[in-house]
Amino acid sequence: MDGTMNLPTEGTLDVFRITPDFGDRHEGLLVDALPIMRWEIDSSAHPLPAALLADWHGNPGGTVSDYPSGHTAAPVLSRKLAEETRAAFQPFGTFIPVHVLDGGPDGFCAYIPDVVADCLDHEASSAPDEAGEIWRAVFVPDRIPCDAPCFRLTDNKTFVYWNGWAARLIQSLAGPENVELRLVWSTDPTTEPHPRPMGF
Repeated sequence: MDGTMNLPTEGTLDVFRITPDFGDRHEGLLVDALPIMRWEIDSSAHPLPAALLADWHGNPGGTVSDYPSGHTAAPVLSRKLAEETRAAFQPFGTFIPVHVLDGGPDGFCAYIPDVVADCLDHEASSAPDEAGEIWRAVFVPDRIPCDAPCFRLTDNKTFVYWNGWAARLIQSLAGPENVELRLVWSTDPTTEPHPRPMGF
């Protein structure tokens, strides 16, 4: 499904998942996110990792996007994207270096939101599956942390959800041809959410 189709217009309240374009022309990053997922689940028992490790995958020598990983727990930004979003994102989360084991472009970092919100409409949403994925998420509008670029849910802390303003900012900076916005939910009733926004 094309993530650029039938999206909400500016001014509506909407939530997205951001993924890189998974086409053959791209080379992306596979991130070892287990250390950050442990922290996301229980920060009192596991420290926030100082760095994450990653490997290249996809087309060797292909285009490397400024948003090169689709991992739901650890969004990865290029150096350029991190610098251009840091002022808006820093108050709500942490930038963690990502070390690529096979070399290549450096300066990648994961942006991990500190904001955990209890904003899910449990009656209207599907229950998390065994992996914690919520196939259909419906939100309570006045409980969404709209000032934050993204947030995690009390119901599944290892999945990052992006507010519309931040998702569109990343897409505009990284290039619409390099980034897909998967609509999770919107206050605009004419839009159609992605059938499985947090899936592969």
